[in-house]
Amino acid sequence: MIVYKCPYPKVRIGKEYDGGYVMAEIPDIKYSMLVSGGIARDISFEEGFLKKYEYVESCVAFDGTISKLPKENPKIQFVKKLIGSEENDNVTNLHETIKNNDDIFVKMDIEGGEIPWIGSLTEDHLNRFAQIIMEFHRPFTYKEAETFKKLNKNHVLVHFHANNCCGTRVYKNIRFPNVFECTYIHKKYYSSELVLNTDPIPSVIDMKNIKNNAEISMNDWPFVN
Repeated sequence: MIVYKCPYPKVRIGKEYDGGYVMAEIPDIKYSMLVSGGIARDISFEEGFLKKYEYVESCVAFDGTISKLPKENPKIQFVKKLIGSEENDNVTNLHETIKNNDDIFVKMDIEGGEIPWIGSLTEDHLNRFAQIIMEFHRPFTYKEAETFKKLNKNHVLVHFHANNCCGTRVYKNIRFPNVFECTYIHKKYYSSELVLNTDPIPSVIDMKNIKNNAEISMNDWPFVN
């Protein structure tokens, strides 16, 4: 969970409070598609991303808890499935979606399904992700260490934000938020030597998830160095 300085500007996309996310503005990149997991009643990030990157023709949005998108968008294909480690009528592991695309942008907020899903992915699958925004939900059992090692092999954590919904805990002598948002970029887009993050968390472009709760500051190792 070491946070590194992002070599590019960052921007927040999506609505105010919960539903917006911070991404790196990698220059001259050509994303092949946006894969979005977890929609509920909000497609503000997806619409903001597609407006920013007008050349992206495909966004596939997955959510097994709703029957349709909150509003129609011709560039967003909705699939009524949860995301997880299996492939069946109700759940997808996205392996078929991933296998024919490179430089994919991934946004995942799937309420705990992220750990089993990452566990199902091969290194080849992960290498197809140019940038990943993912919210983690209480990842504090022995299983998650391998998950983060897997992510860190070819990606760099360049943004961290605590969701102020659910407080913090001390895990292995480090204070963590129980729920937190991470932004990773592929190492091929981090051309210089890795530099530890020194910017305060939350950053000036972050926003509270819950309007009436105080932000959670994370200004110690390994988040701020």
